[in-house]
Amino acid sequence: MRLLTGTEVEAFIAAKPAAAIHFDAEWDTNYRTIVRRKMEEAEQALGEQVNFGEVDCDLAPELAKSVPVLNVPSVAYYRKGVLIAALVGTEQDVRGGLERILRGEAIGGEGVAIPDRGQCIMKERPAWRRSKPDAGGV
Repeated sequence: MRLLTGTEVEAFIAAKPAAAIHFDAEWDTNYRTIVRRKMEEAEQALGEQVNFGEVDCDLAPELAKSVPVLNVPSVAYYRKGVLIAALVGTEQDVRGGLERILRGEAIGGEGVAIPDRGQCIMKERPAWRRSKPDAGGV
């Protein structure tokens, strides 16, 4: 999993059929490692088909604002370069979500919000970050 900057994200999410980006912050010592471990496990299983990256919201706030990151930790899921979902929390099934995305299925609802944590609040997303429905209606 590599640390991403704003200049490389568009090519990163389009390079493979799917991508997952873990949004977090260095101060999130309690939850960061849980989601990072889930990302690493999913990368071991799906790395041929999926790009895995990480964004530190404090180091790249504009990138964090480009997707609906409402709290950390969050994972943004992409299919064919298009944002499919951004889920908050440690209870999400990263690998399972990516397997569904690769099959063309919808994901969502499995993230659990973590109250009273710092936030990376979205303002306005660039046009290329806005979700567009695909032929599957997702």
